Amino acid sequence: MTKPSLEALLRSGEWTGAEFKASKSALPRSVFETVSAFANTRGGWIVLGVTQDGERFEVSGVDEPDKVQNDFLSVLHAGQKISHDVDVSEHRYEHDGKVVLAFHIAENSRTRKPVYLDGDIRRTFLRKGGGDYRAQQHEIERMVRDASADRWDGEPFTRVDLDEVFHSASLKWYRDRFHATNLGFDVEQPHHEFLYEWGYLVKESGKLLPTRGAVALFGSLRGVRNLIPKPVLDVRFLGYASTEDFDETRWIDRLVSEVNIIETWQQLLAKYLFFMPKTFRDIDPATLERRDAPAGFRVFREAAMNLLIHQDYGDHSRKAVIEFFTDGTKFWNPGDSFADEKHLLDPGEKDVRNPAVAMAIRRIGMCEQAGTGLRMMQREWQALGHAPPINTNDRVHKSFATFLPEPRGAAVPQPTGEVTGEVTGEVTGEVAKLLGVIAGELSRQEIQRALGLKHEDHFREAYLKPALTLGLIEMTRPDKPRSPLQRYRLTEAGRSLKSGLATHGGHGPRVPLRPARCD
Repeated sequence: MTKPSLEALLRSGEWTGAEFKASKSALPRSVFETVSAFANTRGGWIVLGVTQDGERFEVSGVDEPDKVQNDFLSVLHAGQKISHDVDVSEHRYEHDGKVVLAFHIAENSRTRKPVYLDGDIRRTFLRKGGGDYRAQQHEIERMVRDASADRWDGEPFTRVDLDEVFHSASLKWYRDRFHATNLGFDVEQPHHEFLYEWGYLVKESGKLLPTRGAVALFGSLRGVRNLIPKPVLDVRFLGYASTEDFDETRWIDRLVSEVNIIETWQQLLAKYLFFMPKTFRDIDPATLERRDAPAGFRVFREAAMNLLIHQDYGDHSRKAVIEFFTDGTKFWNPGDSFADEKHLLDPGEKDVRNPAVAMAIRRIGMCEQAGTGLRMMQREWQALGHAPPINTNDRVHKSFATFLPEPRGAAVPQPTGEVTGEVTGEVTGEVAKLLGVIAGELSRQEIQRALGLKHEDHFREAYLKPALTLGLIEMTRPDKPRSPLQRYRLTEAGRSLKSGLATHGGHGPRVPLRPARCD
């Protein structure tokens, strides 16, 4: 801090990054609460020798600056008052003949948080606005989870037996894309061997156990509910702008997903493509990206994957949320980025909360490589003519938000049915017809007969594969796709879409320009 910057700080007053204290001849007791608060959030300046007169701050000076400085630094370095060492730099100024002491407290790394006082973790403080506040229990728990050297997704999971913990269709979906992206691996390798080889099964006392990351990615409904007792993602389509003050229950359409990450992405993708006004042509089987995808799809996918990869799954009180407003899309994540705001867009590897989950998604090309995603989003979003994405990394509340500005007129995109409901497209018309004839579990031959189709190859390419790829139907025996006992049934997304098509004549639900209240 320079003398001009000190004077500017005095003029601006106390806020998030500065705390003024009189401290004429002794340290105020609250100074170490401020040390804890700054070290636990974004760092800041403690300035001694300043008094407050109403809204104004005036230099009153420190009468015994050597004593006060030594007392402050000796307590910090003694290791008894503060739970972790903090990085402090001291500065001394003379202002109109009066001495001012300024100490910069740097933010501690995640592995050295929470910083608390007197050996009592309940005396953990956070900086909120211009004050220091005692952290609540759930805020302390978030810091403790992030501080652990063992990442959440690498810990073994024991609450559900191994033979019941995985969703075989999700594993099949993932492995199909893995082997298409990574050539040379054994496609016939049993699932358990594949998971063990890639670190998603671990051995403890001679027994194979799934990791939390494996259950989050590929878990059965029972496994996921035992691991994550909250929705994985909440998606809302809203008929108003992000700046308008409406009750959060006023949504047009909503998807609340409580299934694994793979299934959640499939549900989100079907909903997103259903709403985006773009004629459907073809889908890349490796990434499920439309080859003439809606403008900005790559940016949308990256932002959505960030929610699924980087959220704090150990936080059972909050869930990831995507909100489609009329002026853009907001992605809100329960879990901040470990990178400092100033370095979010810097290239290179960054410390992540769930590295095993992140690597699984990167191996199939469903997100950008480490250190490139946010920069790609900024570059491509602006290339579409939009204002740049707005990223907010909230260290205090431990959350991360991305807003993609995209004025859409008076309402969210109208559902056109071009992926799952269009009856005129070359592929989606066939998919809509297939959904219409499936009730319960049917064999391929039964579905073909119901559609009046004779040629198996045409049926598979035009009807069956696209519906499977979109996650609208699933196999009853996904591990044995050629089994003579194989049957096909609608997924939750397929049932929802079929209901909408039946109600509205194949064109999806009509969406009002203004939302009705939904409880």
